[in-house]
Amino acid sequence: MREWIVRSPPWVKVLTEGLAHSLRNVEGCRVTAHLLVPGSTFTGMTARGRTEKPPGSWTPDQVIDVLVERMGNGDFYIICPDNDVTTDIDNRRILWGAEDLIRNRPPLSRWHPDYADEFAAFLASPSPFRQG
Repeated sequence: MREWIVRSPPWVKVLTEGLAHSLRNVEGCRVTAHLLVPGSTFTGMTARGRTEKPPGSWTPDQVIDVLVERMGNGDFYIICPDNDVTTDIDNRRILWGAEDLIRNRPPLSRWHPDYADEFAAFLASPSPFRQG
């Protein structure tokens, strides 16, 4: 599960966004910045004594393939899936977290018992995303 993986500090996102903004405003600049958010990835750092990759995890090569493809498409935010979490669920979690800010819910409210039913309903609802 993505929840137990060590997260990058929030300043990594802000710093990378700022870097991408600065680079795109440099005339003729051929350097870009991209933010990779990998799903569960089985590496020596995440093995925790295991020798076999868990079924839900991806290999580093799978993550790199997605990274290179998405960078080639010019994507900045590269949310890489794994075998346990769909892109739709990732997107819903991101949207829910952003709404924590504007609805003044507690941080990480999807794990808060007072919001468990509401979050479950949100996951089961029709797509909240704009089309096109």
